[in-house]
Amino acid sequence: MSDLIKVGIAGARRGPSFVTGLRAIPGVEVTALCDIDADFLAEQADAHGIPGRFLDYTDLLNTDIDLVIVATPMQLHVPQSLAALAAGKHVMSEVTAAVSIEQCKELLEGVEAAKASGLKYMMAENTTYLRDNVAIQNMVEQGVFGDIYYAEGQYIHEVKRLHYNSDGSPTWRARWHVGVNGCSYGTHSLGPPLEWFKEKVDSVVCLGTGKHTAPEQASEDSTTMLCKTDSGALIEIRVDMLSNRPHTQNYYALQGTKGCFEGARGLGDKPKIWLDRWEAEESSRETIDTDPYQWRPLEDLVDEFLPEMWRNPPPEALAAGHLGSDYFIVKDIIDAIREDKEPRIDVYRALDYTLPGLMSAKSIALGGMPVKVPDFRSGQWE
Repeated sequence: MSDLIKVGIAGARRGPSFVTGLRAIPGVEVTALCDIDADFLAEQADAHGIPGRFLDYTDLLNTDIDLVIVATPMQLHVPQSLAALAAGKHVMSEVTAAVSIEQCKELLEGVEAAKASGLKYMMAENTTYLRDNVAIQNMVEQGVFGDIYYAEGQYIHEVKRLHYNSDGSPTWRARWHVGVNGCSYGTHSLGPPLEWFKEKVDSVVCLGTGKHTAPEQASEDSTTMLCKTDSGALIEIRVDMLSNRPHTQNYYALQGTKGCFEGARGLGDKPKIWLDRWEAEESSRETIDTDPYQWRPLEDLVDEFLPEMWRNPPPEALAAGHLGSDYFIVKDIIDAIREDKEPRIDVYRALDYTLPGLMSAKSIALGGMPVKVPDFRSGQWE
């Protein structure tokens, strides 16, 4: 492969949001876009200046692209990722990695087989690349919070309008987002906490609120999944794409022995942090606040704990989708290809993100009984 990396994108709705980030990386060219909607494909390809246009995915794979971005409906992620690997292309897949245990097995087998050819696979979970979440991760790694033992992640995003086409027929979101009960679309909520803990989920418990606003859907309005990690830490996940309310798409919280963090919830709220080292600072002053537990804005500390690439990204990076995180996602897979290393969210981590949500459906069907997450690294899928 030459120094130039050619990228083809499958999925003209989500896919083009990566274009700005890709073009901010030297030696990367977006050469092709694929979608089954001819009119929308032409519209998006024209808007983003993408020369190659394909209605058939196989035709896209028959071009000289090096990397395929799979940004199609969830149920297609595994078969299209495997087809791309079989065609000798690197893959970056949108979330979730898979929609069933069987797909998880197939994906793992296919990616492991492709490694012999030096091919890379990555799942594009944008929330783990968000600025504040990256800063919190670095603070955890430097011991700022002490021993961490509890975290929260919430994805509250009412999107009922996306569940049906203009003719009234259900979209893929109706089938795979709210057509399954539980937290099956849980990677947005679970990704950052898993990176903070640097471990995987051992078991899950899932319960729901019942059906109130969209009784025709399989999913209850709001579902909560409690994840017990290998070390015994607890992660609380909430997913709600049905309740009538404003969005709270990226709320996270973290508790440790030396400090805690809470994200913003909207209406002027800001991410905030408390550290026990501040209590010592306060006690050394002549005037001591009677309550040492006072929040401070995360912004006061965030620059101190950001990696260099987040402190001085190219201007185009911050114009990329999802508050700039789409730039850092694509940079990760491009760096992995060029440096022949594993990306941050490789197939093993992608399954760590995805499997708890799949198992939540079993737990909620059992009335909230604890369910083990398959230890796929040991070959155990039951």
